Amino acid sequence: MDLSQTIATIRERRNAGTEQALLMLDMVPLSDTDNKYSLLSAAAHYLNDPALISKWIGLIAAETDTRLKADMLQRLAATGLQQVPDKQGFADLLATSLQQDESRDIILPLLGRLSLIYPPARERLIAFYQQQHNADVNRQILSWLLIPVQATEADLAFYRSLLDSTDTDDKLLLLNRLLLRDQLTPEQIAQQLQPATPAVIKEMVLRFCFDRSTVPEAALCTLVRADKTPQIRKWSIQLLAVHGVSNNDVLDTLLHALREDPDPAVRQAAMFVFAYSLTLTPAIIEHLTRCLQTEKHMQVALQLLQLLAPYTEKNEALTEALWQLPDRDIPVDLAATLYDILGRQVPVKPALLEKFMAAYEKEQHDACKAIILKAITSAMNTGESWNRFYLRALEAPSAAIRSWAVQAILYIPLTPDNTSTIAAAAPVLLHPEIPHQQRQLLARKISCIPQLPAAAVQVFSKLADHSNDAELQRLATKVQEKAISHNGGTQINWEQWLHKAEVTRDLNGIFPHIWLFYDDNPQMADKILFAAINPANSNSLYQSGVTDIEILNFLSVKTGINDDMSRYALNQLLHTDLGNESKFKWYLLVLKSNPANAELREGLWLLLEKRGRYINMIQLDELLRIIWKEQLEAVFRQHLLQQTTAAGAVPYLQHLEANNTWEPMPVLLKEAAQLPGMLQDSSFKEALQRACRAAGLDVDDLLRSAAPPAAPEADGPGFAD
Repeated sequence: MDLSQTIATIRERRNAGTEQALLMLDMVPLSDTDNKYSLLSAAAHYLNDPALISKWIGLIAAETDTRLKADMLQRLAATGLQQVPDKQGFADLLATSLQQDESRDIILPLLGRLSLIYPPARERLIAFYQQQHNADVNRQILSWLLIPVQATEADLAFYRSLLDSTDTDDKLLLLNRLLLRDQLTPEQIAQQLQPATPAVIKEMVLRFCFDRSTVPEAALCTLVRADKTPQIRKWSIQLLAVHGVSNNDVLDTLLHALREDPDPAVRQAAMFVFAYSLTLTPAIIEHLTRCLQTEKHMQVALQLLQLLAPYTEKNEALTEALWQLPDRDIPVDLAATLYDILGRQVPVKPALLEKFMAAYEKEQHDACKAIILKAITSAMNTGESWNRFYLRALEAPSAAIRSWAVQAILYIPLTPDNTSTIAAAAPVLLHPEIPHQQRQLLARKISCIPQLPAAAVQVFSKLADHSNDAELQRLATKVQEKAISHNGGTQINWEQWLHKAEVTRDLNGIFPHIWLFYDDNPQMADKILFAAINPANSNSLYQSGVTDIEILNFLSVKTGINDDMSRYALNQLLHTDLGNESKFKWYLLVLKSNPANAELREGLWLLLEKRGRYINMIQLDELLRIIWKEQLEAVFRQHLLQQTTAAGAVPYLQHLEANNTWEPMPVLLKEAAQLPGMLQDSSFKEALQRACRAAGLDVDDLLRSAAPPAAPEADGPGFAD
């Protein structure tokens, strides 16, 4: 059998089945209820045929048994509604049947599905929605009515009509559809932004407004003032700022939020609006000025002042209005900020100086007086009257006022007419509460004056004693040196010099003045110079370009070498780092100047043993002869014979080598050669050879004479007779 015959056979069987089903449906009106169920059940297999569907719908319309009718509708619902030939009639049938509660759960989905393919069916759903008030039924109907993405004008009108009558969940759906289609007027949008509206709806509408830059100002102002949700109030404030704030009502609302909103995030949002989105038109400026005059909240008032500050230079009315505020009882912080803002005009409007001078004399608060003085200072006024004014300000108890007075002094030109004023400001250098940099600048400026008054020099003297700042100490030293150069030793603070040399280890400013004015106070000068040669002062002494040898030589000329100086020189010889051997001859000269020092009697032998290689043996011998005189040979022999190692004995041989004309030298060399075990050491033997050569002795003869006599040989055994 070919394919065409198979298709024909299938078609014949299908047609035969459809004809049988139509016959069954013809018998349904004539049958009882049980037979109706059987016939309808058998015919339902062919409900895909349009003719059969039409007949089925007709039976539904004529059926009075609601249960059977519901069953027939359910069977029809199982098939696709695209096959229904008369969709309008079917829609009318379903709409009529909706009045039957038994079939409603079947009819509503059927009518909803039909509305998707047959739009006029939506009218039946809308009509039924408006006829009854069952929330569940209405929600089900609405779910079908919201399915189409492209709603008609009738649909949109229906959505709008439900906004005030549905619950929150349904309203969210309707609003979403309307907002997506931009089908709400500004008045309708504002209507949804009321404090009583559920928060979830307000959030959705506000998001829409942000997206479209829609700003219903009145509604938003109401939310800012009355809504209970901080996030809603914050978003409302931010939305008000989208196009800039230029409305006084909006401005008052923002001020209300700044003053009274309990949530800090909301207050901050309002502050940001003032900072970035306020359109300062003349009307707004005038309004803000009036608000500022009555504002009781400090933070708000300060914010308003900062907003108005850029407009004070060009708006005379604003400036005059702000000048009236100090006459009222306003807080100190607000007054200080006000003076600071108005003071910025002084450099370009000198006429304001009179107002600021009057305000300075009238003002009772030091914080405000300091800001006023700052404005006056910015004009950089000069002249005798201004100099007196600044000096009076330096005596104020407030550190801030004194600081701005110092700034004014720094602006005064350093001319002969102004030097007395600048020098008179010196006492403020002793006030640590004045900013550090200002004190440095003022000290540098005063230090440039050629001849300072004694009072100013005294201030710098105190500054050198009490300041820990290296730059201030340097400037103080510079001033003191200049005063000494001009006025002599009477300007020297000897106690301060001694403290610097003994405690702070700072010799700046002492040299070379101490050489010149030594005779003015020799006793203190001696103490200072001796403190200066302390090894702890070595770095500072080097920076001053002075050596301890120079100090020792100077003192030896002035007062002679005392025991302390001899002790210092001996200690340097014994312990100073090698590399300074060039100084050793000078230290030996110092010791020669005070041979009576008892410490030298043993110290010089220790020096010979420890540093014999680095000192001048001729100088050492001369010093030893001065100290020991005729006892030198015996003392030398005693120390030589006490040596038990070659390292200890070699320096004595080197001394003998250098002083080879000394009469007892041969005897001493012979005794040295007899020291036990020394000749086995190469360094000792080499030193002995050099000493003998220097003295003109034969070392071999010396060694033979120094060797002990050989023991007699014992007699050998005799021969037996």
